Parts: sequence; structure tokens; C-alpha cells
Amino acid sequence: MQLPGFSIIWAALFLSLTVATASVIRSLDDAPVLHFTLLRRGGKFAPTEQTCDYVNMTYLAQELEKTESRFNLTQREVKGNKLVRKAKSNGSGSEENGLTMGEETTDGIWYARIKIGNPPQEIEMDLNMLVSDFYIVTTTSRRGSKYDDFFSQSVIKSHKHPYPTCALNSETFTLPTVNTSVQLPFAQCRPSKFGLRTLWASGSTLGLAPSETLSQTGSSLLKILLDREIIQRPIFSLTLINGQEGILSIGGTAAKAVEMIVSQTETALNRLGGNQTIKPLVAQKGKGLPPLIKRGRPGKRIITRQADWEEGWAWNGVQGAEGWWQLLMRGLWVDGSRVLRNQAVVIDINSPFVLAPPLAAKAFYASISGSRPLPPPFSNFYVFPCLNPPTLHFEFGGNMFPFMRGGRGAEWSGIPGGKFSLGRLEPGSGYCVGAVVETRMGIKEERDEVVQNDRKGSRSIGGRGGLGGNGMRDVWVVGEGFFRGVGGVFDFKDHRVGFRAY
Repeated sequence: MQLPGFSIIWAALFLSLTVATASVIRSLDDAPVLHFTLLRRGGKFAPTEQTCDYVNMTYLAQELEKTESRFNLTQREVKGNKLVRKAKSNGSGSEENGLTMGEETTDGIWYARIKIGNPPQEIEMDLNMLVSDFYIVTTTSRRGSKYDDFFSQSVIKSHKHPYPTCALNSETFTLPTVNTSVQLPFAQCRPSKFGLRTLWASGSTLGLAPSETLSQTGSSLLKILLDREIIQRPIFSLTLINGQEGILSIGGTAAKAVEMIVSQTETALNRLGGNQTIKPLVAQKGKGLPPLIKRGRPGKRIITRQADWEEGWAWNGVQGAEGWWQLLMRGLWVDGSRVLRNQAVVIDINSPFVLAPPLAAKAFYASISGSRPLPPPFSNFYVFPCLNPPTLHFEFGGNMFPFMRGGRGAEWSGIPGGKFSLGRLEPGSGYCVGAVVETRMGIKEERDEVVQNDRKGSRSIGGRGGLGGNGMRDVWVVGEGFFRGVGGVFDFKDHRVGFRAY
């Protein structure tokens, strides 16, 4: 019996999220790992109507503007002998708005749930790969995911205020997978009741950026977990099951468990097709998995842990201004031909698109027969023939990783043009809108100013060749579409990112 490959993987990964297989994930790692279930707020990215297969271009333009705005909350500065990213001191993300680095509880953001306090209160942590702080914002609004320390018996108040509207309190956190509760410090922010921010929804942000220069509250969850020796490895990993579910692992990865469950699921499906008796392959509650045996060794030697977690990943060093997960993509392949080389990319799971700078976008679509850009006001988007979707691969660390692998006809949730398509341009059209979108971030007629730090403080130097902007000129943004079928692990200590295909 043959089923689509993505259905097999989806079913396998779904099993890894259950309580029964939580012990399986732990048993395959030699260090404690926290596994969180990921969800996308508002559901999967859907640019088409439920009963239609054509896109809403106005909605796409709004989503593009919202995605690009997140990269404008920082600026680059020269600090010592290196270039770093820091939060802007005015405008969005400023102290006058009572914000740290943006708004919480917005649609289209991936989040994980965690319980804090006694009795436990469940909050939603918005993943943010562009900031490094972990903080909880409590407003007077009833909307959002709210934590109220008034109802907690375990909160420890502090007079430390690392940020004007935030206090560094301590609270009991109930951690998943390891099934333990620990007292951890965190930044609790309360906007002024006389400001507009207090009318917004409550929420929290889990910053995953690798640099402390982006920190405004000094509260990094991963660093705190390492200091308290709750986890041993300074890493986290992302695995997306589909457009609205996934796994966040802190302190390790779920790679071995995922591969084992995928293999077991495929074996079960093959036996089902051959009308064979199927034995339980996934651990049931109260029962363990069959022992793993080393090949070529006499007897049954049980292996319950995976010693070398680094195996099987294609590693890439972090480059560019310190602050974000910026890598060098060695090549972009279209239908087996390399069309671009050595492109700088920033990883952001919350981007529903893959954003390409203007010259790269033109070169990319020039390699797809029949493609063309749309006229203004939607000139950032390109279309291609729905019956001729490309097969794409991104090259990282000398390895080829499939990206939105296309096929002829409707092959992805009923949308014509395969996985690379966002939908038809209009009803009955033979053209589909491509998921690679042109971005003009960092492009201005006048160069940004250089910002330098000296003993007297910051100063600005005008002139060409400026570095004061967000640094997104000629830089790609690789979003969530790349992680469907590709897992990623992010190493804070060695400043590198690893990928592997599932």
C-alpha cells in the first residue's frame, strides 16, 4: 500500500508528540532535553479562501509588510572590533512604548505553552529568532495569554528593573519531558496604565537569537537553564510536522526519535500492504520499546542512549553582524541546475515566505520558464505556470536540502502548482504565485549612518558605506517553508547551525 511521503512523516511525528513517546525521545539522548509542542497562532498560512484556489493579493502584501517590519526593530553598531545588532532606542521597540522588541500574541507566530506559578498558569511563549530575551508582558486587557502574579503562591518579587517597565522576578516553572518544577528568574513587564500598550493583549516572548547584544532585559531562558544545569547542551532544535504543528527541543534534538518512528511507521505500512500481522512498534503507556541491538556483536547489548548527537547534521557557521542566525547558502538549485551561489541568508521561522533581494529574485525566476513579476502595487510577487512548478534545493554545508518540492498539478492541500505555489493568481488563471518573494529591505537612496561606540557614548558618522541600518541589503530570509521536511539545530556555543532532511 502506497501513501504520500509527507503523510507518513506527519503520522510519525504526530506520534512523537504523545505522552507515550516522550520517554522514547528521552531514552535516545544522553542529556536532559525539554521538548515543547509547537503551534502556529491562527492556523497554517492560508493565502487562499477555503472554497477557492486563487490568492488574495492584498492579504499577501499585508503579510509581507508585517514580516519585513520585524527586521526593522534593530540596527547595526560597531562595538569594539566587531559589528553587532542592537535594539533601536526610538520608534518601534522603544522604551516610550513600553515594549522590548515588538508585539506578542499576533497571528502567524509559532508558539509553545509552559506552566508557571502555584497553582499553575499556562502561558503561550511566542518564538522569536530575532531577539534574545525571555519576558512576560501583563496588561490590563483580557485578551491574550495572561500571567497574573497575584494568584500565584510561589512568586518571589524583586526590586531589580533591568528595563523601565520590567522587574526581574522569580517563579516556579513546570518543565516538560523532564517532569520537574524549578524556580527560575524571568522579566515580568507591566506597561504603564496611562499608555496605549496596556490595552494590547498579554503574552510572552521566547527569544532564540544567539547574541546578548540584542538583550534588553538580561533574561535569557536558555542561558538560565544552562546556569542551573537543567540542560547540558547550549542548543535548541526545530522540527515542523506541517503548517501548524511542530516540536521545539531545548538542550538537544528529537532527530533520532523522529527517524526511528518514521522507520517504524513505514515498516508498519509495508506490512499492512502485505496483509501481515502488525506488532506494536510504538511504546504504549507503561511499556517500553524493544531493546536496540548493535549489529555484528554477539548477544543482546542494549543501547538506550545516543552518545554523539552531532552526527547526521550538515553544519554551517554563523556569519555577518553578530545577533541573528545568518548563514552562507552555498547554492540555490532549480531543476538540477545551480542558478545562484554564495547567498547570505537569515533564518526566521515566523516568516511565511522566502524573501529574496531584488537581483537574486530576478535571477531565480529567470531560471523558471514562463515566470514574470506582477505589476505594481504587487511588484514584489512573481508568477509561474501552474503546470510547470520548479524543483528546488538549497545547498548548505555541502549538502542539498529540498525546499517546497513541487509536482505537476495540485499536490499540496489542493493548491495548483505544487508546494512552491501560494495559489492561482486569479480564478481560472494558469499562473500561480511563487513562494519566493522579492524584498527591498535595507535599500535606500541615501545610505544609513554609521553608529560607533566610544568612551563618551554613541556617535553617528554620515557618509557612504553606512552600517546603521538593519543590514538586510542583499540578504535572504529563509522561513517556515524550508523546515517542512528539514530539521534544524542551533548551537549557541560554537555559533553554528545544522540541517538534516527527514
